[in-house]
Amino acid sequence: MKIRSLLAVSLMLSATHALAATEIIQLNYRMADELLPMAQSVIGDDGRIHAHGNQLIVNAPAAQLRELRELLEQLDTPPRRLLISIDSGEARTGERRGYAVDGSVDAGNVEIEAGRGPIHGENRVRILNRSTDRRGDALQQIQATEGYPALIQTGQSVPLHTTHIAPYGRLHRETHYRDVTHGVYVIARISGDIVHITLSSNNDRVDRSHPGVIDVQRLDTQVSGHLGEWIELGNARESRQSDQQGLLRQHSASSQEELSMRLKVEALE
Repeated sequence: MKIRSLLAVSLMLSATHALAATEIIQLNYRMADELLPMAQSVIGDDGRIHAHGNQLIVNAPAAQLRELRELLEQLDTPPRRLLISIDSGEARTGERRGYAVDGSVDAGNVEIEAGRGPIHGENRVRILNRSTDRRGDALQQIQATEGYPALIQTGQSVPLHTTHIAPYGRLHRETHYRDVTHGVYVIARISGDIVHITLSSNNDRVDRSHPGVIDVQRLDTQVSGHLGEWIELGNARESRQSDQQGLLRQHSASSQEELSMRLKVEALE
């Protein structure tokens, strides 16, 4: 009985392999790598599939091959022309508080001057209380072809100075230029009314508090959303705090910066 069961299973496996066939499917508009993940989901574990240029090489049973051809008829269409809109927002707030005394004080037989010293023979106190609030939005748009990369980038080359000791103890100063850019690299693919986005963005800035330092921010993500609707990509928040104290003076500063980004893809045809 056991021998008959094993023989039946062997015959079934042989029949399954006999039904499998190898077929080369030529794509007209899309590259095979682009459609490979969806094609693999159709074939599953019943066959094998490879991508080569604009061809899919498939070894699978006839039923899976028919299903794959039907799917490719829907997917292998001319790439659509897209309008990609990128909306980035920036908000900066800051606060500085403190005081400083311009004058002098007696400590026994010692006179100590602070700040600028007495002004017209009088001690004076300077009070610092300043706050800033800046907000800005930028909308960038670019036309692109579905499935192909698009790049939006702006920036400038800024001089960075370095100083080192040359032979014989001389100071040598060099100036290098560094590209400080803000940009987005995006690829959009459409399936029905859903858009799949692969995105990389950078936001480089000159650090005003530390000369010669470039602040770098990067965002790499893959998201999906509805065609024609805004898709939130994320935000970044940074806070700084500093305190200084000395004889007859005190100073504190705080700042907060928040960046946000969202994206919308629209079909033009």
